[in-house]
Amino acid sequence: MKKELENYRIDKPMDYLHKRLFLNNGPLMHELFNFPGEYDGPCPNSNLDGDGSISEVDISYLVRLDGNQKLIINVEDETSNVGEETLRKSNKYKINHQYAYKCPVYSVITTSLPSHRCLKELKISPTDIFRPEIISYLDFDGEKILNSLKIKIKNKNFLTKLELLSLILTIRTFPENNSVILEEICSLIKKAKSEDKEFKMEMVYCTRYIIHKYAETVEDICRLEEVVGLKKAVTCGSIIEDIKNEGRAEGRAEATDEARAEGRAEGRAEGRVEASLNILKVLVTDPDFNLSLDLLVEKFGFTREQIINGK
Repeated sequence: MKKELENYRIDKPMDYLHKRLFLNNGPLMHELFNFPGEYDGPCPNSNLDGDGSISEVDISYLVRLDGNQKLIINVEDETSNVGEETLRKSNKYKINHQYAYKCPVYSVITTSLPSHRCLKELKISPTDIFRPEIISYLDFDGEKILNSLKIKIKNKNFLTKLELLSLILTIRTFPENNSVILEEICSLIKKAKSEDKEFKMEMVYCTRYIIHKYAETVEDICRLEEVVGLKKAVTCGSIIEDIKNEGRAEGRAEATDEARAEGRAEGRAEGRVEASLNILKVLVTDPDFNLSLDLLVEKFGFTREQIINGK
């Protein structure tokens, strides 16, 4: 049972969530964490080290300070350890970015670990001490945040974008019983109202990652994806639009025909998901297609097995 679950889960779902939230919603994440400056745009997150290797920080973006001064913010997310190795790695990213872009770097490490288990500073030399900002999700009052959002949703009030983001991330503020909290968050996401329907859909996509992280069985993953509406959200049309590759007409037509074969509403929804997977299966096995399987997993939220098998 455990092996089946691990084979079905998206690999490193919280890494994907962290990157998706910052890459798709950078200004909001910047505001949510109250980082300094005004969000200006993404910055390349990889640089060449002195030994010829490439180092890559999770998230890197530019902000503008008073006087139009530039600042780079690097954000690493760590779920298992924030010790000397983590700080050395983060400091290396900082030095590389300072050298490449000739501007100061603000280093941040977010984590689900309690603060007392995180190394706060690292002595690089007698005169150089590296002190990144450590943000532990456990330092936030998740119960208070969740209860506040539950009241707004119950009263059918519209949630702001920041509130929807908070709802997704609240699960990381609980040290235990995450599968129970997950059930509640999925139910709330389904009921939540937003004036920006596209952003609400983006948050629905993001729930896939917390579902794959915290659900305890394959059946729970499938059920909760249905609860939030993921099976209906990923349509054949959206896959084609996102991939934007017109050279796979035969595979797409075959997959679309399968989707249209279902007559009832439920059947159509399932057919669209199956069609989407069939499209991805055709594309990922095409030697001329230039997107990797891992990138398709990250972009669309299906597991590797679903894409490979087309179901």
